[in-house]
Amino acid sequence: MKTTIFVILFAMTIQSCDSKNNGKNENKDTVNKAAVNQDTVHKVEPATPVSGGFDLASLTFKETIQSVDQLSGVKVSASPSEEKTLFGYDRSESTSPKLLIYNQIPLAGEADNMTSKVIFHYKEKGGELAMYELRIYSAVPNNALVKAIEQKVGQPVVNNSPKDSDSGVNFKQYVWVKGDIIYVLLQELNQTGVKVSNLAVFKNDNKDFYNLLGQKGYAIDAVGLIKGALAKGSK
Repeated sequence: MKTTIFVILFAMTIQSCDSKNNGKNENKDTVNKAAVNQDTVHKVEPATPVSGGFDLASLTFKETIQSVDQLSGVKVSASPSEEKTLFGYDRSESTSPKLLIYNQIPLAGEADNMTSKVIFHYKEKGGELAMYELRIYSAVPNNALVKAIEQKVGQPVVNNSPKDSDSGVNFKQYVWVKGDIIYVLLQELNQTGVKVSNLAVFKNDNKDFYNLLGQKGYAIDAVGLIKGALAKGSK
């Protein structure tokens, strides 16, 4: 029963984030259970690292959204997002390849009419970064993402494999703790690997983000998941 609720929650919350969009963008952030990524039909080649320029893995959350604009050359602060965020915070998003890089791995791409993107959450006053999220749909970066994070912050302290017994949909759920930075990753799997990746990376100075991730469908009990990860990470 829990796994069924998990799948429904995940699909509904991700879909609600873009509920104000029209046309084909309406389903941009939904998890399409019926379709298999077209770019995963063929053999998935390894991601090719890039060098130089902006890299999400280098963010320390001492930056502002304005400094992200300057570092990347992309005016992301001028691109409002429909994603949920906390009171007192704002959010902007971008599909630019200049911003979609993690640990030198390019993450940009699309599949099933859904385009990969990054969402930045930052304080309304001063623009200090608080969290960023990734929605990754193309096969090559999806299958390289976990390794890229492990190379940067080490092994995850949580590694779960939820499954929906009714639909047969499998998920992978990871949590990493690196100092005061928390990574929460939820991946939907298909026959050839990872279909969709949803990653949230945030500074652990506002516990309200735990509940926000629960509302966004990263976990049924996001608060318990993150607190458990912090307890394991402190040992």
